[in-house]
Amino acid sequence: VVDALTEADLEELRGLGRVVLVALMGTGTSSLSPVALVRATLAAAELLDKAAVVAVPLPAHGDAEADHALGAQVVRTYAGDDPVHALADRGAGRAQDLPAAIAAIVDADQPAPEEQGLVLFFTGLSGSGKSTLARALMDLLLEQGGRTVTSLDGDVVRRHLSAGLTFSKADRETNIRRIGWVAAEIARHGGVAVCSPIAPFAETREQVQDMVEAAGGAFFLVHVATPLEECERRDRKGLYAKARAGEIPEFTGISSPYEEPVDPAVRVDTTGRSIEDALDDVLVALDEAGYLHLRGTDG
Repeated sequence: VVDALTEADLEELRGLGRVVLVALMGTGTSSLSPVALVRATLAAAELLDKAAVVAVPLPAHGDAEADHALGAQVVRTYAGDDPVHALADRGAGRAQDLPAAIAAIVDADQPAPEEQGLVLFFTGLSGSGKSTLARALMDLLLEQGGRTVTSLDGDVVRRHLSAGLTFSKADRETNIRRIGWVAAEIARHGGVAVCSPIAPFAETREQVQDMVEAAGGAFFLVHVATPLEECERRDRKGLYAKARAGEIPEFTGISSPYEEPVDPAVRVDTTGRSIEDALDDVLVALDEAGYLHLRGTDG
């Protein structure tokens, strides 16, 4: 079993007598999360006269043919001398044929975009305006209500979640992964996490995205692409001046690289723009993606 069983599947199984449903749960094996697949299979077993469920943690390996062969071998191993039954391939329209109890599990596991857990990840140079944009978006979300919202600002996380870490490349990556793990857990439970670290390295941002998506959340990357010259001109904290003077080693944009996102959900340059104007770029992209509908909420 790698998907929710339909009414037609159950009717087919009822003709077999006692059955063991082997749920192949694992990353990439099913469109459902592992937990939802097991719950849906248990619900299916309740609708059969004599059925037991065995859950096998079998992740996919990126090769459909090899994955199928491995899954078939696992099922044959559990079956031993008993026959193995392969359900008929019913193609499209499966969702319309789900029993109510199973459909409820699928719906909860695969919510509509506006109900899905969401991580809004702002990345950009120091002074780019990412934290300001993130706070403005937080204000809109809190004003609208209806969603649980958590801010994971880079400076705040540094003081609490990542106290003791340095600004070496390894420690900066650890800091971002910690933010990503917390954000993924928030998304797992249907919340919205707003993150605004510098996050200069593409590989670490991708790791965060993988964590979020594995938790069933959506990852929305905002590249605040304000140029270095403008960020340095602002230099509200005097950090760039210290970095130029050699007082701050491995400073992003000066002595350490910033790897620009290749394909962010939206790219925003705050140079010469009001916060409201720059934030509107983000709101338009969120609206078009179907995640949040915040434009015009101020009347």
